[in-house]
Amino acid sequence: MAAPIYKVAIVGRANVGKSTLFNRLISEKKAIISDIAGTTRDRNYAVCHWRDLEFYLIDTGGMGEKSKDIINQQVSTQAIQAMAEADLILFVVDVRVGATTEDRILAKSVNRHKTPKILVINKVDNNRWRQNNDDFYRLGLENQALVSAANGVGTGDLLDQVVTALKKIKKKKSKKNGEENIRTIKVSVVGRPNVGKSSLINTILGEPRLIVSDQPHTTRDSQEIIITHNKNKIILVDTAGIRRCSKKSGDDFEKMAVEQSLENVWRSDITILVTDVSEPLTWQDKHIIDEVIQQHNGLIILANKWDLVKNKDTKEYTNYYREFFGFARWAPIVFTSTVKKLKIGELLDLLVLIYQEKHRVITDNALSKLLADTIRRHKPTKGAGTKHPYIYNLKQTRTNPPEFMIKINFKAILHESYLKFIENNMRYKFGFIGVPIKIRVAKSQNLQDK
Repeated sequence: MAAPIYKVAIVGRANVGKSTLFNRLISEKKAIISDIAGTTRDRNYAVCHWRDLEFYLIDTGGMGEKSKDIINQQVSTQAIQAMAEADLILFVVDVRVGATTEDRILAKSVNRHKTPKILVINKVDNNRWRQNNDDFYRLGLENQALVSAANGVGTGDLLDQVVTALKKIKKKKSKKNGEENIRTIKVSVVGRPNVGKSSLINTILGEPRLIVSDQPHTTRDSQEIIITHNKNKIILVDTAGIRRCSKKSGDDFEKMAVEQSLENVWRSDITILVTDVSEPLTWQDKHIIDEVIQQHNGLIILANKWDLVKNKDTKEYTNYYREFFGFARWAPIVFTSTVKKLKIGELLDLLVLIYQEKHRVITDNALSKLLADTIRRHKPTKGAGTKHPYIYNLKQTRTNPPEFMIKINFKAILHESYLKFIENNMRYKFGFIGVPIKIRVAKSQNLQDK
């Protein structure tokens, strides 16, 4: 299916229910919501389906008076960019508060755009509030919709208005260009706070798509950004920084953001673990990689901020990373700097390669030769028990991730170290760079297996 050709931006001041409306219209809890102003920061995209039309819905942070705070400035910039690229603007206000001075200032800004607009009067939870909307006519937006995003009242009628308005806009339909055959790779970008995750994606895009600052947890909602690289569709997911949360911590934002970050790891094909190479690695870095391996994701370890390192000895740092992440020696390490834009193209090529490795198929004949060579070099070692293991065969049982089954005689136990020896030989022979390999052991009493 071709990508949606329309975009609808949701804008308004803080705490009028924009993210709640966004989640309601896409029927998914994609945006983190709370009663605290400034919860949403980056603009958040999702595909919305209604009747026979698909369109992108864009959630934005609360706009307001000019602020000296760098993050608030970037939030407003993000919302302005969303309006600039939108085909339709939903200007959201709060019926319980009425048309505030801030609403009137923002309405003037919205009305400067020639783009069609709908005034969405939110939090209309009962008939009493339906009678209190006369004040909003002063904002100068003729098309209005009364809704309650929290319970869904009026949102169907709003979507009908949106579809009707979009169908009046003449736009060229996007060409499919064989999109059904384009490979889609979902990549989660994770790491501790302030290691440069959002900066990495901005560098890849060549534009300030995501808000960045020196403050921890600048990113809250996970953001999906789609790019194309060598005819591959890559979905980059920027996530909030993951760190160990204290049980006494009252930061609900952080807890929700970390949960969302881990959920994106679980849904990804490949994970990029971003680290700050100028600082020592931590237990939290190991914990993140452990989550990745449990989900059988592909993995790239990114040593960012290489420009801050004085003694640029890649061999020394590679050994340090390999020793620290001893259980993930198969993961490639990329030394980069988002400031200097080092090895960004190499990183994208590596994503495509790892995706291919996850789907690699090894023939039975090739595996039989590998097994014979492995046994000739080092005979199987037994684990617990007295019976010496005899290996009948080695076969691949699945891809994505690669999984293999090794069949041995019934009463024997194969030592774990020998399975690792087989895995290392497989990696040396066939590659599987950046991909976890699972080898299961099955026991057989069938003489035909010999």
